[in-house]
Amino acid sequence: MMLPERPAICAGALLLAMCGAANAQQPSHWMEDGAVALRQGDPKLAEEDFRHELEAAPNSADAHLGVGLAQLREGKLEESEASLAKASELNPSILSAHMFRGIALFQMNSLEPAAKELHEELKLQPKSAEALTWLGIIELQAGEPKLAAAALDEAGTLKTADASLLYYQVRAHTLAAQEAFRALFKMDGDSAYVHRAQAEIYSESQQPDKAIAEYQLALKKSPKDPELYEALGNEEQRVSHIAEARSAYQSELALVPHNPIALFNLGKIEVETGDAGRGVELLQQAMDAHASAAPTCFYLGFGLSKLGRDQEAAGWLERSLASSPSDPIRQRDYFELVRVYQRLGRKADSQRAVEELKRLKAVPAAASQ
Repeated sequence: MMLPERPAICAGALLLAMCGAANAQQPSHWMEDGAVALRQGDPKLAEEDFRHELEAAPNSADAHLGVGLAQLREGKLEESEASLAKASELNPSILSAHMFRGIALFQMNSLEPAAKELHEELKLQPKSAEALTWLGIIELQAGEPKLAAAALDEAGTLKTADASLLYYQVRAHTLAAQEAFRALFKMDGDSAYVHRAQAEIYSESQQPDKAIAEYQLALKKSPKDPELYEALGNEEQRVSHIAEARSAYQSELALVPHNPIALFNLGKIEVETGDAGRGVELLQQAMDAHASAAPTCFYLGFGLSKLGRDQEAAGWLERSLASSPSDPIRQRDYFELVRVYQRLGRKADSQRAVEELKRLKAVPAAASQ
């Protein structure tokens, strides 16, 4: 079983101990030399240095810790586990010995004892991102993805996420979700929940046609669920089934009058493909129902522009820009403002909008070079 790449852990833990986090003793030159050898990737020399320290101080917990870390790097797993156990026995409050003993046990596939050691380490260092990460890795190997996800998520809150941690988080949550889905399917493989879960999986994997089919099956089981109509409408929009999307949102609105999301989607569809006047009316209702400001303001401006109400359109488009829109909406805002300002005779404003639109379009191009 391969040890995941975490070369900074061993040297860092040893230096922590040497600096007095575990003990208040001043480190000897053998301890210093051993730590240097570990940092330089020479665990054999490091072990020799730490053993020299043990000759002078047989009961030095730090020296046993150093020997154990060096042996772990050398792949001497049983010897490492024994040395690290001795370090904890001599100094129950020493930092990192339990963690690295757990890693050694993990390498020997002794998963339950390994997890126990990591829990002991976390009693000493409850905010150790490294210990939490290793606990998560061990729980994953033990087939406990929910426990793994909890430990890894906590680790993620304590340190800047790196690729390794993110990978293990994704793996843990994926396995936990699969486990939950199997349990759900076992309870009732033809329930609305199962079809909805399957639809969401298809949606996430960019298979909207399959997602639509599953949402339709879910609605047969649960025809009064407004969230299912909303999800179905979203998928129908993705494949440009405008009539079907409109029908789904109308069904949602019939179940939950004044729903801001349904009002927004219906208004957006009307502005883009149907009756702009009706779309503006629906979007104004969506604003009153506290729909998301930036996209709603944009489509209001777009719809008013189509109706020739340019002064009002400019106000809503400017309001959209002031509402921290996404980059696609921001670009569409400036594109529409260029045309609206031109029709209003606001040449300077139109030119500024053109320049801003050029700048926004240049950013993705520069990023791809």
